[in-house]
Amino acid sequence: MTLRHRAASESEARALWAAVAADNPEYVTGRVVGDTLEIRIAPAGVRSVRQTTDDLLAALGAAERAAAAARRS
Repeated sequence: MTLRHRAASESEARALWAAVAADNPEYVTGRVVGDTLEIRIAPAGVRSVRQTTDDLLAALGAAERAAAAARRS
């Protein structure tokens, strides 16, 4: 499964990945293509996909809110 998230800029996409990358298991990989963060999730089972996706989206949402606040200040 691949998630794509468009950020405000390439540097923000890199910062978002840096914010969530450390907490992910080895079967989660990411890369930045322009202003888009691509995250690939390849676990062994469907349950792991759901749990990992839920956790990842929560962390990404928090990182995005922090980035938005930084842009406003």
